Amino acid sequence: MSDSGEKQAQTDDYFIPNLCRGQGLLGLFVMAALLAVLMALVYSSIAAFDFLWLGKTALLIFWIASISAVFLCRARPFMLHLTLPRVTLINYLLILFAAALCAIAAEYWNSYFLRGIWQADFLAILNTVLIAAIPAGVVLQLYYLQQRLHQQQRAVLEARLQALQATIRPHFLFNSLNSLATLIRLDADKAEKTVENLCDLFRYALKNTTSVTLREEVDACERYLEIEKLRLDERLEYHWDIKIDLNSICVPALMLQPLIENAVFHGIQPASEGGYLYVTIYSEADEIYIDLVNSLPHATDEQSMYSCATSGHHLALNNLRCRLDTFFNGQADLQEAVLQNHYHTRIRFKPLEG
Repeated sequence: MSDSGEKQAQTDDYFIPNLCRGQGLLGLFVMAALLAVLMALVYSSIAAFDFLWLGKTALLIFWIASISAVFLCRARPFMLHLTLPRVTLINYLLILFAAALCAIAAEYWNSYFLRGIWQADFLAILNTVLIAAIPAGVVLQLYYLQQRLHQQQRAVLEARLQALQATIRPHFLFNSLNSLATLIRLDADKAEKTVENLCDLFRYALKNTTSVTLREEVDACERYLEIEKLRLDERLEYHWDIKIDLNSICVPALMLQPLIENAVFHGIQPASEGGYLYVTIYSEADEIYIDLVNSLPHATDEQSMYSCATSGHHLALNNLRCRLDTFFNGQADLQEAVLQNHYHTRIRFKPLEG
């Protein structure tokens, strides 16, 4: 595994969420607010609810939560390689240290504001730290259980993706070898070039991963089209229109290749004059769009043309829909249509965070 991949895996397995920003920080403040309300209810009850006491308590708790978030956020990169007990102990001590700092500051401020002298009651400071120790332990345990649940869900999703992807690989390898067999009879030099491309494609197809960058997927598809271009020559034309950076976008492996393969085998190859394939990748708002348009063989009957276009697409499309839905947690869509003797396929998805 590469260093970046190993680091990403360690980050994903770290049980405390990223408190530097986003949902992790928001969740921490929500829990702090609920804790302040709970303590106020225990202190004064609903009948004689003390909003002033609630404000003071909430201010102290929010300061403790904020400083704890800073400590845990800064310490996060240094604890990715540590064992779980050590990580838990260090984070717990950092939270108590933050509580002690806030309690000391609050004591000195109250003393100066009320009596005009800088003095602190260390028993009150200890009391604040002990009170903070209880919810701190509960929150850390909650984060741990949440991370365990996330790991279990991720394992199930990866197993499902691997099962779906395994149904594509044999079909992909068979068609690639079939293309090579055709080229050997027609042109030995082209066949040699094809073998080199096939080695790269096989290495990619047999890679033991369910996630790749969109750049890797596009590169694999370009190698596949080079193979088909050597076999079909001028009968195949294709063009890529890429308007975004592909290196930071993660997609399921073999997402585009089956669609491009079907476009060649069922749309371009059967036509005596050949055909063309256009692939456009762009973004709108916070979503990514991938449009594939390929020509179809001419047919006098519109229904027969549609049958020809879709005869080999259903398996790939149904499989891909399941993989997209699983990989992007329901935030993806696959559409298809036949318009003016062209087969249109659109993939729309919202990139995963992180």
